[in-house]
Amino acid sequence: MKFDAPVEGILLEVLCQKLQPMSRTRVRKLVKNGSVSVDGEVVLRGDLKVRPGQTIDTEQNLRAKRDGSPFPVLYEDRDVIVVNKPAGLLSIATRTERSKTLYKSLNHFVQDQSKGRERVFIVHRLDREVSGIMIFAKTPEVQETLQRAWAGTEKRYVAMVEGRPPLEEGTIENWLRETRAHKVFSCPRSPEAKLAITHYRELKVFPRHTLLEVLLETGRKHQIRVHLAEMGCPIVGDRRYGARRSPIHRFGLCAYSLSFDHPFSGDRISLEIPIPKVMRSFRGRN
Repeated sequence: MKFDAPVEGILLEVLCQKLQPMSRTRVRKLVKNGSVSVDGEVVLRGDLKVRPGQTIDTEQNLRAKRDGSPFPVLYEDRDVIVVNKPAGLLSIATRTERSKTLYKSLNHFVQDQSKGRERVFIVHRLDREVSGIMIFAKTPEVQETLQRAWAGTEKRYVAMVEGRPPLEEGTIENWLRETRAHKVFSCPRSPEAKLAITHYRELKVFPRHTLLEVLLETGRKHQIRVHLAEMGCPIVGDRRYGARRSPIHRFGLCAYSLSFDHPFSGDRISLEIPIPKVMRSFRGRN
């Protein structure tokens, strides 16, 4: 998100006002992680004074962005690369689409930049319609390490849904199975079913819709989509699971926060992107 400072003030206060309903703590993390620039210069202190008309940019981690990257690079070192996936793009190839994928584009970029010495390996996936943070390994060993430790990775999403949940915050826990048509549904416990746990809380309530923060405790296929739909609150734009339409003209789900232990240093890496503008600025008129 790029905007001009409307008044003179402290950067953190200006950001908190502009990025509502993002919490103050998460706005502070954006600054600390190098995801904010003022007039093109990355700033790491929220107490910086800004003047009216100065340009503030929060689109991606500007310190990590590399020239020519097909997607915003949020973090990169010798072992991993983390990018912001756009909505509408496959994570990896399918039987019907093998060329237009995030994996293929990013792999070509990394190979070109490293003159063939590096490539990327899939650690996890996001559905085609979902935008947000994805991590890739640069070696099979790193891929295996990250996948073994995936249960300890914190994955947070924002979801715009139809209706309103019965509680302001809660936990959905049940068992999920997939049909031969690749549709997922809840079911009694069985050898074929997988345990799925989703936590949610309301961020903002509108007359016909609700903006939620969703925290995954498990990471099953279509888990968020199924759990919210079966609660009576399908994600806007998700016709597969019962949504009627999308007032924001996109699929209402974004993986906006990811925290993981670095596979070698053990340091906790926490990354966050701004909530998509169409969700942040929605006023509930549709």
